[in-house]
Amino acid sequence: MRRYIFGSALFCENPDSTPHIFDVAVVGGGMAGLYAALELDAKLNVALIVKGGPEDGSSWLAQGGVSCVLDKDDSFDEHICDTLEAGAGHCDKEAVSVMVSEGPENIQRLVEYGVPFDRDPDGSFHLTREGGHCKNRILHCGGDATGKEITKTLGQCAESKKNITVFRDHSLVDIITTDNKVCGIVANSNGHDLIIKCKNVIIATGGAGQLYSRSTTPEGNTGEGIAASLRAGAQLSDMEFVQFHPTAFAIHGEGERVFLISEAVRGEGAVLKNKNGEAFMSRPGQHRLRDLAPRDIVTRAVLAEMARTGEDHVFLDASCMTEEFFRKRFPTITAKCRECGIEPPKDLIPVHPTQHYIMGGVKTDTDAKTCVEGLFVCGEAACTGVHGANRLASNSTLECLVFAKRAASFINANIKKEFIDIGSLGKTAYNSCPSEREISDDMQKIKGIMTEYAGPVRTRDGLKQAQGTLFELSRKYSDCDLNTRDGYALYSAIQTASVIVESALLRTESVGSHCIR
Repeated sequence: MRRYIFGSALFCENPDSTPHIFDVAVVGGGMAGLYAALELDAKLNVALIVKGGPEDGSSWLAQGGVSCVLDKDDSFDEHICDTLEAGAGHCDKEAVSVMVSEGPENIQRLVEYGVPFDRDPDGSFHLTREGGHCKNRILHCGGDATGKEITKTLGQCAESKKNITVFRDHSLVDIITTDNKVCGIVANSNGHDLIIKCKNVIIATGGAGQLYSRSTTPEGNTGEGIAASLRAGAQLSDMEFVQFHPTAFAIHGEGERVFLISEAVRGEGAVLKNKNGEAFMSRPGQHRLRDLAPRDIVTRAVLAEMARTGEDHVFLDASCMTEEFFRKRFPTITAKCRECGIEPPKDLIPVHPTQHYIMGGVKTDTDAKTCVEGLFVCGEAACTGVHGANRLASNSTLECLVFAKRAASFINANIKKEFIDIGSLGKTAYNSCPSEREISDDMQKIKGIMTEYAGPVRTRDGLKQAQGTLFELSRKYSDCDLNTRDGYALYSAIQTASVIVESALLRTESVGSHCIR
């Protein structure tokens, strides 16, 4: 039976419109989506569905870099060990091994595309260190503009490819399947639907950070790809593991995206301190890596220090660096701090934990395949198993590259000859669409309960309260005519938030980023 959740209220104006036909539809214009599209065979016609501009996605914002074993004093085994330790024993070891061992060849591929990695005077890659890593293995571009430079370069390459058609300003509505096989997608732009008939779909839509009141992720990060995959019959995994970055900039406006102070700042020697100037991560009983411990450990330590001192932030002391070094190494952070009247490294930088990443997502194998034939997921929307209960710094960019390429390689070698007929999508009766104000208010309600009850420290009673609110919202919108971008985003947000809360309730013991008390 054909699955299409939102149905035909969307197609009333032109229900008999002919679908656009492509071999592959790639949904997402970030690092994973662009790289997957580029690595698909040039003989395949590819539709690239992009929600906004390249600067609107999480990839563009990535400051730290790409983790990869490239130094002679480093090894795959050490990178694997660091990843497994950060993941709190919950990683898929095979997937971790694949990601780490295939890292160098994918970095070389980026170089061939023209990505301008920062280099030392001798021409070798400049490698730095971040939390949880025992060696310097983080490549970066433009100091702290790695995501921007990679995404910009890959985007320019995609624009030049004759086999890739870019559909800008389109949001994913749903994945169309029949008999557990992909046969197309529906995207929407300004209230008008785009129906794409295709043999394969690659979902690379990012995570769901905007389910929280404060997040480092961009506005559109509300879990549409995760929820659409779930509706199409795919399995979700590890959704309870939500990562909070310990050092987000504490100066921000209400409701705006929170600026990240990269972990690379601590990698270069900066130290966390409380209002009294005490370096609390160096106290007895803290992690052996102190300020460079895995993110869940540092986040809880920061929260405990904030509670102890009665402050809503702590400070990052980067005075070990010279002004010239800091400015050249972290130009983006320098500019943001100066905009707010702070002069690093002389001045302390106020920071606090903020939602940053989701380790869980759509369950895939090492070729990015899901249990739905023809549906692939990569990037933050996927759960490959490499992150376990807590992502190791800069492994997300590496994961994007390795599994996006693997998805493309599998499709190249196994492309089907025939399309599956979409057939008629027909009209379904719905209740009227809620007002924009009502949709906005309910999105804020989701953000509020997720922040209060599904944050870095949780309680069972709080999670149950969140579950009850989400259930009521799900029932309220179950038969509404959601025919706007905000409406689709809300519907997916309700579904994604519900799975996070339900998964958290099922995991009764604290593991990694899931801390329940």
